[in-house]
Amino acid sequence: SLLGILGKTRFEWYIFLMAQTAESRKRPKMNLLERAATGKFQRRTRRDGLRKDSVDQSGDQQELLEKKSISPFSIEEPRLLLRPFILRPFALCAIFMLALQSDQVQQILFSSSSKPRHSSPQGNKRKNHQRRHVPRNSGARRNHTKGQVGNSNSISTSTFVNRQRIRRILARENTPWKRFQQLKQINGTVLEVHTGKVAIDVTQNVLRIQDFIQEPTETTPIESILADDNDKESSTPDDDAPPKQQEPLNIMLFYADDWTLKVLGALNEYVSTPNIDAMAERGMLFTRNCVTTSVCWISRNSLATGVYAAVHQNLAITSDTMFDQSLPWAKTMYPLLKSNGYYTGLIGKWHAPTPPKYMKDTFDVMKNYYGEHWMERRGRQRHVTDLNGEDALKFLRQRPTDQKFALTVAFYATHAVDGNQEHPYQPMPESRNLYRNVTIPRPQTSTNQHWDDMPWFFTEQNEGRQRWKNRFDTDQAYQNKIRNLYRMASEVDAVVGAIIDELKDQGIYDQTMLIFTTDNGNLHGEHGLAEKWYPFEESIRVPLVIQDPRMPESHIGTRNDDFTLNIDLAPTILSAANIPIPRFMQGRDISQLYLPQQKRRQPTDWRQDFFYEWTQGNPVDGISGHRSMFSIPSVFALIRKDYKYFYWPQSGYEQLFRVETDSFEEEDIVNSTSTTTQQALHLMKARFLFLKKWAQAGRPV
Repeated sequence: SLLGILGKTRFEWYIFLMAQTAESRKRPKMNLLERAATGKFQRRTRRDGLRKDSVDQSGDQQELLEKKSISPFSIEEPRLLLRPFILRPFALCAIFMLALQSDQVQQILFSSSSKPRHSSPQGNKRKNHQRRHVPRNSGARRNHTKGQVGNSNSISTSTFVNRQRIRRILARENTPWKRFQQLKQINGTVLEVHTGKVAIDVTQNVLRIQDFIQEPTETTPIESILADDNDKESSTPDDDAPPKQQEPLNIMLFYADDWTLKVLGALNEYVSTPNIDAMAERGMLFTRNCVTTSVCWISRNSLATGVYAAVHQNLAITSDTMFDQSLPWAKTMYPLLKSNGYYTGLIGKWHAPTPPKYMKDTFDVMKNYYGEHWMERRGRQRHVTDLNGEDALKFLRQRPTDQKFALTVAFYATHAVDGNQEHPYQPMPESRNLYRNVTIPRPQTSTNQHWDDMPWFFTEQNEGRQRWKNRFDTDQAYQNKIRNLYRMASEVDAVVGAIIDELKDQGIYDQTMLIFTTDNGNLHGEHGLAEKWYPFEESIRVPLVIQDPRMPESHIGTRNDDFTLNIDLAPTILSAANIPIPRFMQGRDISQLYLPQQKRRQPTDWRQDFFYEWTQGNPVDGISGHRSMFSIPSVFALIRKDYKYFYWPQSGYEQLFRVETDSFEEEDIVNSTSTTTQQALHLMKARFLFLKKWAQAGRPV
């Protein structure tokens, strides 16, 4: 292992420290963290080809790493290679464990490159990867070589902080808070940024980005947070008890596929969804409901577990890490419902492995099918939405009447049939007359100019661009495809209406929580793209309608503009079922937004922003293990109501949009020279770094 990392400059000083341990017995002893933090150790240097005696060099860690002195592993000094292997075993183990605690070492071990990536069209002239760029705004210079964030923090070298690990370090080393401040560089922790003489506390939940600028407080916010965490661990149970209510509710979750916010009749006059609209009139419509990752299987796993993708780690369709590897599966939403007496069922799309050992304790009835719009059953072809309705009604009619039930109907519509270029959207023949004479307007940003404004690595090889060509490249193609998509949405709505009628017939309509939502949004030609993945509004904002029998009359029929997330649904459903919410779940109980006197485990104000992630590789750096950036590039983002910040880690590319005045994300202002914009950019980067570390460490958001 040691030989394999020779030449890694950032790791050399750890091994050299091991080499010097044998010679340090007579010196005053210094604990390992002090030695690493101060950088005080002996290092052999060379100048003009002549070897010098060892000299003491002191300074901070970063200065030592940046020195250009000869490597301690040069061939002129082969004895240094052997010295670590003759040390006493306990010294070798101690130093190696210290190395693993360092986020810088983790960055080396788990990323494909230990240096920030700086990419540009000029520096990466690959065949077929270039196209001429025409800026939309001549006053804004394009950002081709962005790699640094803030004054000294590089996003591409940032790693998340596991605060449990920090507390273990502090406890083991008896290190007070001031020592932790000194060690923050080693642990990669961003506590606050400083602009001039003003401290900017990026840990606070503020309405507008400029609100971060405030006078420094006597108590460092992270110190308070860590203190609160210690108090919680010692004085509270593992789970949060739900608010008291008379009896648990039945749960009816309508879970559609690839359904962006605008494919809802209540928000779009060109589509008809009367039954879902009626749910909104009897409940609440959440107009800023978003997903933390816009892709089917990751978002569905986040709903089931209540955590970010970086926490459940199911980054591939076939991955099974959420089954007692990254999380205790028995403590996630579906097994908890079943173990607490619910009769549970899933109809339709699961989109995850189904290990029998875990599925038997998850669902009483599971009919898992998706991937095609037409399937054979009992010798004839049936539409998948029709099968969803038939199986859901059968579940309701055959369920035990002495048990509460929790049923998820996971529709495959309006997902396209992947690989079918001619007919990606296939509604039932009975729906062909719907929208026949309706001309549906194309999106405002579906022009060639908007495609030219995309980052330079969005080439014709991009998967979203390829699917756009197969679906929306001409006006006629757009009308044909979008009408069929809307027809499939209306078919889902019809099944929703049939299920609600069955609940009324059984007399349990008023004891059932109804939820309609989807796994991710979809681009219908916006920015010259199709599908999802990226943090554009059409991709991350999805419908959410909740009809809750407990909802006060004053909230019925209203719309809510707060940021709700897919990871909020598991806590919300468990709360309605009178089941304690596991403390590892990062989401919040949405009923706090409409039920009075609810116990909150978070501050009384709701979240004002959130961190977004999309990668199939290392969730920390977004680079190693992910596919080519010319296919479906990985991306992280900070989403707010006033600004949005995108970071594309594979190219080191940044974007900034002022969405309060640019709701269609047409103008990238990251290179604007405006003082207000530059200040907002600085604050957005700092807040982004904090929330990224916070969310990926599994903290509640």
